Amino acid sequence: MTINPKHYIGLCLAAVCTLASAQTEFDPVIVTDPGDGDTTSTDTDDLGKGAANATLGGYLDNMPNVDSASYGEAVGRPVVRGMSGYRIKILHNDNDLSDLSAMSQDHAVAVAPRASERIELFKGPASLLYAAQAGGVIRIGDALDSLFLHSGFNGELSGNLRAGPQSYGADGHIHYADDTWAAHLGALTHDSDPYETANGQTVADSDLSTQQAQLGLGWRPGSRSEWQLNATWLQKDYGIPNDTTEATRIDMQRTDIGAAFRYQPDLEWLDLASVDISGSDYLHDETEGASKDGLFGQKQLNATLNLEWVISQWSGRSRLSLGQNELRVCHEHDACDDFSTASRNGGPLGESTLQSYENTGYAYSHGHPMPDTENQTLQLSSVARRMLSPQHELSLGAHSQWRQLTPDPANIQQQWVHPQELDPDHYQRKDDQTFSLSLGIARQITGNALLWEASLSYIERSPSADELYWNGFHHATETYIFGDVDLNKESSVNADFDLVLRHNAHRAQLSTFYYRFNDYIYQDQGYDANGDPLIDPFHLSEVWFTRQSDADFLGASLRYEYQLMTRFNWPVMLWTQADVLSAKASGGDNLPRTAPANASLGMVFETESWLASITVKRVFKADQLAENETSTPGYTWLSGQVQKTWPLQDSEFEVWLKGDNLLDDEARNHLSVLKDTAPLPGRQIVLGANWNF
Repeated sequence: MTINPKHYIGLCLAAVCTLASAQTEFDPVIVTDPGDGDTTSTDTDDLGKGAANATLGGYLDNMPNVDSASYGEAVGRPVVRGMSGYRIKILHNDNDLSDLSAMSQDHAVAVAPRASERIELFKGPASLLYAAQAGGVIRIGDALDSLFLHSGFNGELSGNLRAGPQSYGADGHIHYADDTWAAHLGALTHDSDPYETANGQTVADSDLSTQQAQLGLGWRPGSRSEWQLNATWLQKDYGIPNDTTEATRIDMQRTDIGAAFRYQPDLEWLDLASVDISGSDYLHDETEGASKDGLFGQKQLNATLNLEWVISQWSGRSRLSLGQNELRVCHEHDACDDFSTASRNGGPLGESTLQSYENTGYAYSHGHPMPDTENQTLQLSSVARRMLSPQHELSLGAHSQWRQLTPDPANIQQQWVHPQELDPDHYQRKDDQTFSLSLGIARQITGNALLWEASLSYIERSPSADELYWNGFHHATETYIFGDVDLNKESSVNADFDLVLRHNAHRAQLSTFYYRFNDYIYQDQGYDANGDPLIDPFHLSEVWFTRQSDADFLGASLRYEYQLMTRFNWPVMLWTQADVLSAKASGGDNLPRTAPANASLGMVFETESWLASITVKRVFKADQLAENETSTPGYTWLSGQVQKTWPLQDSEFEVWLKGDNLLDDEARNHLSVLKDTAPLPGRQIVLGANWNF
């Protein structure tokens, strides 16, 4: 019997409603104050109150030096301190998020942040435990991360509704844990019609449909050991509002299955040992009209050993991880129902690609854009901390990765294989190693104080498979992209400094950074000798090249908060924040799609029963432009929310009303590759309710 996932989600939500009437014990969520230390941890509900949409980038967009490469309501990958794509590692709990959003910013991040409990942003030494990425690590945590964290029976049921254009969402979960057993069941659904811009124009193919289901089981056979099993299923179906006359759509599915064993040994130096095994299967197809023109699949299998230890005055964590990643692609008009091995007839391999090179000087191809690849990795990392004094802490981080990347061009049609005449080593296996280090010093005390943290990091990153091998058209962004198999390893020296001043009713935070890159990898549009854009001969689309250059990133964020409760006994907090960024290649030229400066003002009124907030954000005109890049006008984004809370016997009920772009200002996101065809939504009003029990 075939089970429809949407029916399964409906049954999950019904189960939440049925069991909600039982008496429960509600555990409060502890929110870590952001800005202190090299880890910023924020409760997801708090982030959602300021989010312009339900994407991961939308949830983090108001944090210092964080932007969202977003268009509409479906796509929004975070850009942290100017770092985008593969320079940001995204984890679901402790596992790599298996999706292709780092490959291209028109792809949605394969996660539903609304169903999580907290989102953590790691930088400096703390980030090297998980990965070596210049922009750090974003970790989305939910109940499946630690099933025994909340004891007793509890849950949540939420819903929201928007009219004009219509949008609705519902999510819920139930959770039970005692000394021996734990179980979690959660579900989410969200549907949104194509949105309207500020001028009342409906953006075609901007609709979205999301469904997710989660299941977790835990068992503690004794006081020192714990077993956990978990599964997450996610589907997103969304349109790409580009210039094509036929609708371009992406249907994405991700299935994760994991198992974990945790043990607390009776040793002085070892606090915890755990083994995590996870498998992920990601698949999305791209259709244009009724034609299935593209198919992308990625399968991951990871095994990780985690240790938490104490040696002398040092404490820390270490990870040993083995991973295997298989990436398969298909690009063939109306012929990508499945992956296949291309047929061979004995003729010259790459004959048409060689002809393109002889005619144009570029090896254009019309077949599958890259070979299937298999990626095997071994990662070893550690983070250690010790107190230098009662107020000063030293932290060290180290990360090593050994990678074997094996391309297999058997999926590419014979005439489009890269010919031997151009590069006999084009599909050669690549074995590489990266090593990264980070040193951090922080002054951390409570109360009125001057707090600071500084870190200096050296980060190495190997080029990704698509940066190396991509050679073909991309339907969603309507661009032809050339990779480069001769790319060098990317490296950077990163300096981060955070300063926090607290004094009675005042709190001020200054965050600054300077990153110096050697062989920075980026995409840049191609032009001919006359300065006209290069056009590929098969789709008549603009051509982009994967290039390398030394680069410098310099930025800062300043935030100030004033608590009127401290001075006037008013439950009001006033705040302001400003972010600036400069990103330049060697020679002083601006890098493409540099985030423009922005400044925000806000006010928050909060009591036990009421919460009200209003924020006005000014995004300035994008004028740090790469050669031939077009400017993006500035805009003003006004948002606000009112929430009323009723405490019940053993639960809590909330009703909220939220508005975004209340001034109905025409807004375009300079970071979006589709900024011209997909302006940001106009005025939106959403009504919602939450029941925590």
